[in-house]
Amino acid sequence: KRYLYVIDRLRSRPCSFSALQDHVMSKLEQDDIDTTFEYAIRTFERDKKDITALFGIVIQYNRKDKTYAIDEEEIEDQSVTRMIDVFSIHHALQEGNKLSPSVFLEKRKSLGTEHIYGIIHAIQNLYLLQFTHQKHWEDFSTQREVKPIAIKESQQRWYLVALDKKNETVKTFGLDRISNLKITDTKFKPVAYNVETEFQHAFGVETYEAAEKVVLEFSKQQGNYIKTFPLHKSQRIVKETEDAVSIEIFIHTTNDIKMELLKYGSNVKVIAPISLQNDIKNRISEMSNLYIKKKKKEEFVHLFSK
Repeated sequence: KRYLYVIDRLRSRPCSFSALQDHVMSKLEQDDIDTTFEYAIRTFERDKKDITALFGIVIQYNRKDKTYAIDEEEIEDQSVTRMIDVFSIHHALQEGNKLSPSVFLEKRKSLGTEHIYGIIHAIQNLYLLQFTHQKHWEDFSTQREVKPIAIKESQQRWYLVALDKKNETVKTFGLDRISNLKITDTKFKPVAYNVETEFQHAFGVETYEAAEKVVLEFSKQQGNYIKTFPLHKSQRIVKETEDAVSIEIFIHTTNDIKMELLKYGSNVKVIAPISLQNDIKNRISEMSNLYIKKKKKEEFVHLFSK
C-alpha cells in the first residue's frame, strides 16, 4: 500500500519529500495501519528501488525544485497502469464514505468477474473446468468441459481462453455468459497455446478473418481522440491535416472492428481495404433502409386513414 500511495501521489504532480511523507502517512492512518514508524528519507529511497524493481517505474528527482516526480509516459506496462488506476479509484471511493452525490456509477449487469479467482486457480494448477455456457444469439445453454489457458480482457469485458474438450479447439467464453462453474480435481497437461501471439492482431477476441492493413481517415476532432486513445497497439499516424487524421492499423477485420467503426458514424471513413469499405457501406445502407421502410409505412397508414 505504501508503494502504491507513493506512485499515486507522484503521478498527479511533483512534490517534495516532506509533502509526500505527509501524504503517505495520512493515507496509512486512514487505513488504520500502524504508523508508529518513521517514514524517513532512507525508507523512501528503499521504496524507490522496490517500486522500480516491482513495477518498472522510475521516480525522478529534480535537484532545482527539490521535488520528486513520475513520468507517466514511461509506464509502459498496461497491467501496472490499470492496477494503479483501480487502486486510485478504490481509495477515492473509500475516502468519500458514500458514493452519492459525488460519484455516479453506471448500472450494469455483472461482468462475471466473480469467477476470476476460481479460474486463475484452475489455470495455475492445471485443473479442468466445467460450466454452463449461454451464447448471446442462442436460446439454449450448453455444458462445457475445458482446459483453461488464460483470462483475457477486451472492451471492458472478460473472457476465458480455453481448449474445449468436445472438439479439442481453443475458444473464448465470456465470463458473463458462464454459470454453475465447477473446478474439478482432474489435472491436465499444459496446452501449447501462446495467447499473446494468437491475439496480437485481434480487435476484441475474434480472429476468424485474416489480419490485414486497415487505413482509416478520421475527422480532426475524432482523430485527436484516437491519437490519445489508440484503436489498437499497431496504430500509427500516416497523415494529418487541418481537417483530418489518417491512421493505419494491422488487425483481423472481424465483426468487432466493424461495429467499432460504425460507432463513429460520419467521423470516420474506411480508405482500405476495399472489402472492409464495401462492408461498412452495405451496413450503412441497411441501416438507412430500416428508416426508409418505416417512413413509407407511416405515409401509407396516414394516406389510408384519410
